[in-house]
Amino acid sequence: MISKYKLIILIPIYISLNISAQSFQRDINWNFQQTSNKNQNLTIDCGYLFFENAVFDDHETMIPSYFELFPISSSINSIEQLKIAIVNSQYSKLTDLELKKIKSVKKIGLLKPFFSVQQSRKQNFLAATIPAVRVNSNGEFEKLHSFTLSIEESNYSKPQNILKALIKTSSVLSNGKWVKVKIGATGVYKLTFSELVSYGLSNVENVSVWGNGGSKLPYMNNVSSPDDLEQIPIIIEKGADGIFNQGDYILFYAEGPLTWKYEEVNIFFMHEIHPYSKEINYFLTTDYNSPKRIPDIISTSSPSTYQTNHYDELVAFEKNDTNLIKSGRDWYGESFDIYTTQNFNTKLNNQELGSSVKIRTRLSARSSSTSDYNILVNSVNLGNIQLDGVNVGDEQSDFISVKQQDFTTPAPTGNLIVTLTYNKPSPAANGWLDYITVNSRQLLKYQGSQLIFRDTKSKGVDAVTQFNVQNTPNTLRIWDISNIHFPSSIVYSSGSGNAIFTLPTDSLRQFIAFEDDKAYSVSLVGDVPNQNLHGSSHSDMIIVVHPSLLDQALELAEIHRTNDGLSVQVVTTDQVYNEFSSGNRDVSAIRNLMRMFYKRSTGSVDMPRYLLLFGDGSYDNISDKKGNTNLIPTYQSNESINKTSSFVTDDFFGLLDDNEGGAIGLLDIGIGRFPASNTEQSNVILNKIKQYHNQSSLGDWNNQLCFIGDDEDGNIHMTDANTLADYVKVNHSIYNVQKIFFDAYHQESTPTGDRYPDVTLAISNKVNSGALIVNYTGHGNEQWLAHEKVLMLDDVRSWRNFQKLPLFVTATCEFSRFDDYNLISTGESILLTPNGGGIGLLSTTRLVYSSPNFTLNYNFFQTVFSEVSKKSVSSTNDNHYRLGDIVRITKNISGTGNNKRNFMLLGDPALMLKYPTYDIAITSINNAPIATLSDTLKALSKVKIVGKITNHSTTETVNFNGITSLTLYDKEKTIKTLSNDGGLPMEFKVRDNIIYRGNVTVKDGLFDINCIIPKDINYRVGTGRISLFATNGSEAGAGYNQTILIGGINSNPYSDDKGPVISIYLNDSKFVSGGISDSNPKLIVDLIDSSGINTTGTGIGHDLIATIYSNDEKNIILNDYYKADNDSYQRGKAEFQLTNLNAGSNKIKIKAWDSYNNSSESEISFLVTNDDKLMISHLLNYPNPFTDNTAFYFEHNQPFTDLNILIQIYSPSGKLVKTIHHQESTASGFRIGPIQWDGKDDFGSRIGRGVYFYRLRVITSNGKSAEQQQKMVLLK
Repeated sequence: MISKYKLIILIPIYISLNISAQSFQRDINWNFQQTSNKNQNLTIDCGYLFFENAVFDDHETMIPSYFELFPISSSINSIEQLKIAIVNSQYSKLTDLELKKIKSVKKIGLLKPFFSVQQSRKQNFLAATIPAVRVNSNGEFEKLHSFTLSIEESNYSKPQNILKALIKTSSVLSNGKWVKVKIGATGVYKLTFSELVSYGLSNVENVSVWGNGGSKLPYMNNVSSPDDLEQIPIIIEKGADGIFNQGDYILFYAEGPLTWKYEEVNIFFMHEIHPYSKEINYFLTTDYNSPKRIPDIISTSSPSTYQTNHYDELVAFEKNDTNLIKSGRDWYGESFDIYTTQNFNTKLNNQELGSSVKIRTRLSARSSSTSDYNILVNSVNLGNIQLDGVNVGDEQSDFISVKQQDFTTPAPTGNLIVTLTYNKPSPAANGWLDYITVNSRQLLKYQGSQLIFRDTKSKGVDAVTQFNVQNTPNTLRIWDISNIHFPSSIVYSSGSGNAIFTLPTDSLRQFIAFEDDKAYSVSLVGDVPNQNLHGSSHSDMIIVVHPSLLDQALELAEIHRTNDGLSVQVVTTDQVYNEFSSGNRDVSAIRNLMRMFYKRSTGSVDMPRYLLLFGDGSYDNISDKKGNTNLIPTYQSNESINKTSSFVTDDFFGLLDDNEGGAIGLLDIGIGRFPASNTEQSNVILNKIKQYHNQSSLGDWNNQLCFIGDDEDGNIHMTDANTLADYVKVNHSIYNVQKIFFDAYHQESTPTGDRYPDVTLAISNKVNSGALIVNYTGHGNEQWLAHEKVLMLDDVRSWRNFQKLPLFVTATCEFSRFDDYNLISTGESILLTPNGGGIGLLSTTRLVYSSPNFTLNYNFFQTVFSEVSKKSVSSTNDNHYRLGDIVRITKNISGTGNNKRNFMLLGDPALMLKYPTYDIAITSINNAPIATLSDTLKALSKVKIVGKITNHSTTETVNFNGITSLTLYDKEKTIKTLSNDGGLPMEFKVRDNIIYRGNVTVKDGLFDINCIIPKDINYRVGTGRISLFATNGSEAGAGYNQTILIGGINSNPYSDDKGPVISIYLNDSKFVSGGISDSNPKLIVDLIDSSGINTTGTGIGHDLIATIYSNDEKNIILNDYYKADNDSYQRGKAEFQLTNLNAGSNKIKIKAWDSYNNSSESEISFLVTNDDKLMISHLLNYPNPFTDNTAFYFEHNQPFTDLNILIQIYSPSGKLVKTIHHQESTASGFRIGPIQWDGKDDFGSRIGRGVYFYRLRVITSNGKSAEQQQKMVLLK
């Protein structure tokens, strides 16, 4: 029974005279039914409490919430401007079964509605998350069925901390000569006249210095940061002659990668080390008309309110060489495993008497029990730092316990030394130091090296401070460096070896004292070519590429311009850093580039749509360790100690509105990454994209979808996969769905664990035969899918589906982790494998949870086949979303939790999947109009099917000439799983019995096809399915029919008692039995029979089957891989990609049945060789002997490889008479030939009769080589 309650949630609003209101009524359909246009119903019962728009932000409880983005006006920028009410809510009691699907019912009453104002592509939304389960006043658990959301808007705009600075329209780097230099530490730097001249600068007296300091850019968008290079004032020391020439120099102040921020609340300076750059870059030019010089500043005449001869000295110890979980931004240093006591010498020995030293330390420990550190200063114990134990046996627990603690101690009289001792509770325990930060009061005394000083005691309202610097030589300079872009040179007074100056200190000032000969030196980086990203016009797509991969990025950009009509801009990471982060590597620089384009746009037409990060990334964003693939920086989460909470995400680059940043907000653009670390890998991806754009590869594989489900966790993953498959089957019926659910296959026990070899084979077979999308739900890691390791790296590398590349979607843990440079994940390898794999992956890079995974996965399939709203695209006339759009929309509607951040697109965000342009309709069967068809298609009856290609919107026949692929399926059947792991069996429906599959010519949009229904169908009368796919080489059409009836048997068939004619080849039709092969050849079986081939799979023992005899015997059913030739049901071909054949002698036997159940057999033998080395065999020439012409043939074991072939022919005396050069480009077969020779020498003269010897030498494109010799006889 449904009960009705009135639940009102109000969010107060500022008083306003102008309020608009909207109401949204929503129904929640639990275990919902989806209705397709064919009136088929689908009831979904997954392992969670689920409904459309369900999200699981609280993944630990599996309590669903209703989530939706409600459009609101652009004037609304904060939740305070809205009054929100949830009314007319209807609930019903949860059943016992539904309660079991919630992990923690105790938390139900704690969940509250959550609302926030979000933006995406300059459209404002109210993001509403409403718990769908509650506890009523009687303590009963109830689920929400419907509600009305009322939203009242005000025109009041709450003041926001939003960056309003105008974006520059041109960069200073656009003109003039520029040179880049770098520094390693904060201080004053000197550049001599000679150095400036050696840099190639002219008119060096006009030199100016540019840069933005040593701090990283902010992660949040509403924090101000420089938009372009800013000028840094300098001092020019010209010498006595007043001319800037030999012996003269300039001085300027520069910040290094270690900077300090003052915490006013704690009265403490905290350090920050740049997380992306070890050195900080600055720029020089002599072509700027208004170079800035450092002005002098004199002491104020106001009386001082405070006098000081001390300052705050700052010291930091932070090594940052260990990332304990290879994820997140926190890095650690010294280990306390072997050396449990370690000293840290501050070299501070001029402490202010009676002052205190402040010490902040952050320490960590990995111990199963509580452990602690002792901290001492100069042997005085300051106390203990106690850390909680962690569950060292649980991967999902915190890896370490971390604690930050502050200490204050009286300043010692001698050198200040901090000692840390880790008291290990067990030998397995370990500890790591994050940092030690020391603030101490030191005597303000110049000691011959650069001295940076500040005094927190000087700051105050209307404060004026007299600074007394001791031990100052006459040549000392003192600069105010409180702002790097506005330094000033202080004119001080001297007396008794002291420098004295008085300045207002209502804000905290910072100074540096130095002598010119103690200034630091820069290191030259090099010339900077002119660039002007700030002056760039609108682009649909921006490709940010590491310079080493620029050529491939430019080629990809041209593909999208030519094939897709997209405007594309290619920029290098160096160019981005130069303009947006002062030449320093910084993840936020790339985000700020995209923000510039986004902020400038006025609407969807000129708004950026896609960002491609063309280059690999690493969790280690800064080190130069060998093999570190940090070509393009990664955004790592602040969480760094828990593998389930830590993440890496490229979403950071697409959160572009003012109130967004980090991992907060809705995506504004589609983002993809190519995890390529070198040109070889980038060429692999580029070649795949070229192939995908090649419309000649269109085929019926484009309307195939595969759903794979793991058998763990009480069938939850198979249930999820089945839910997704059935959703597509009903709502997007042109697509054929294959289900590979583990528990439907036999499980084998091995010494290394349970395995599903038939699942591995089924996955590889599907990939090799082709699919538009392959979707996996279940467990996984970087190396394999599922505990049974059904897909591993070697499996992926054996695939040969280069012309049929699917998109992979994997809702599993960290399968496609790309940022661990110590390994290439199996997910990455799917994109990086040259001969097959995928065109891209929407996959995970860290640990994820199944319930929010399912939400995102379901939302993906809601989006991937949606037609585009013309309002949402730019100038291109797209009918479907591109991959970047699909991922952007999918993530935005999948709730606010961070689980979705772990999904990333490894692939091209501007790529569009191969969607059909036209519809295909069946018009008649056996001359009966399809609308009135009442006949049943019977076994052994001949069938004529007529159809047409139609316009999608008008159903009119189009002028289409090409090929239609037709697949006729028998009735749907129910599969019951085997309960391999001891749980309950699961039932699901499949349609996998193929009655006929073949091609037919389409002319002027019309086609007809004939076939014979095999004897081995299921005679029960029921609904069959016709699946259709057409292509003309540039466009495609698709259609289906599920109204035809199939069953029974023809009582008067014609006679046929002969079995099929069988021909067997490997890779191509040149192969001959007894030849050689690699371990992954393609099996090709040509079949001819007057009544067609039986591939239904219904009759026991009547499959089209290949038996492989190697170390063992293995049967492969080829029913699904057979396809009739164009316009003929009487002949056809089965192609099957074999993988991982054993080296040595092999044999394949084929047994085939025709539609009348007549059978035939044939077999071939071959030798599988190790393809690590090039092997040549069966070298011959034919004819031999010959008179006029002969041709050379040989076999090899390196298919899909460019071969350079050299044949040298020698006379009996050993004289070279003829050299033949031949190039074989990526030949798919193992047999080469014919290579013709006309019997003439290198000079064109005929040679005499006799016995000649010839030598063959073959070199592959990757440097493998082999040679062999033979002889021949020339007759005259």
